[in-house]
Amino acid sequence: MSYMIKKTAVALGLTLAVNFPAHAVDNLTVDGYARSSAGNPVTDSSGQCVRTVYEDSKEFLEKCGYKKVVTETVEVDHQPAGVGVAVVEETAIVEKGRVLAAKEKIVAEAFIQNLEFGFDSANLSASDKAELDGVIAKLDPYRPMLRANIAHLNVIGHTDSQGPESYNQGLSKRRAQAVADYLATVGNVDRRKMRVSGRGEAEPIGDNSTEEGRRLNRRVVIEVIKD
Repeated sequence: MSYMIKKTAVALGLTLAVNFPAHAVDNLTVDGYARSSAGNPVTDSSGQCVRTVYEDSKEFLEKCGYKKVVTETVEVDHQPAGVGVAVVEETAIVEKGRVLAAKEKIVAEAFIQNLEFGFDSANLSASDKAELDGVIAKLDPYRPMLRANIAHLNVIGHTDSQGPESYNQGLSKRRAQAVADYLATVGNVDRRKMRVSGRGEAEPIGDNSTEEGRRLNRRVVIEVIKD
């Protein structure tokens, strides 16, 4: 993994290393609640819920000081072969600002292969188009999120370091636009759901002093991002 970016909102092939509190959410219990004849929790003169030690409860009532907090993050894993995107949902039980237990699960993930270009080229070859056809198939699980305006695609072009930096910036944008055009015309991806940009030579994943490294750097990355 070259680097990892976390976005508060919520991006494939990830191994998550997570440190949890002592208890997992599903295993956490508290003393049961004393109930009125109407079934409501009984509180004492200070407003605290009265407990009974005769049973354990998995109820975490907000009236009794608990909150169940569910958040989502996007994790983006950039690798030489492509980019991974995972939507991770975290559930936490919080009492008076203190996290008693938490768990995480991946609710959506995908891996999008990098598309590589020839030197000083923004043209899609037959093999490029075949690669993109595979990408289009991988996008199918995400189309409902795209249609519902809760996700978008980042289409990001890159170059190697040969040539003027300003020229490479424009070339990277043309590469990204060529991919976006193919996704729109062949893959029926709504252009309004794509954010097309170029990063020029600024984010290499290979060694620009070697041909193999430069080949890796001439690429377009497609990310599925949950808004």
